[in-house]
Amino acid sequence: MVKATVKHLCCIAALASLSAFTHADDSGGVIHFRGEIVEGGCGLSHQQQAVDITCSNKGKPVTHSVAYSALNNYTVHNDSTIRTDIRYLDPQKTLAIVSVTYQ
Repeated sequence: MVKATVKHLCCIAALASLSAFTHADDSGGVIHFRGEIVEGGCGLSHQQQAVDITCSNKGKPVTHSVAYSALNNYTVHNDSTIRTDIRYLDPQKTLAIVSVTYQ
């Protein structure tokens, strides 16, 4: 009787520990990367009425001057294709967040 109870408790503990693995938080972890990054990212610098986007094109820097009004869904096709989006934080459009997505 005692052996059966111990076996039941061991089975319950084993099932409970397996259940914890199936409900593990998968928002974190380790990514293993093989290879190398052969081109750096693009550089952005803001000017009075535009943003200068400098990217590498066949090993040479190329600068695109893009007006703030044209930054939403703007795409640059160079060695690394990027797309920009702009989101204004105030109605006067004096503060903004520019997102750059590499494809």
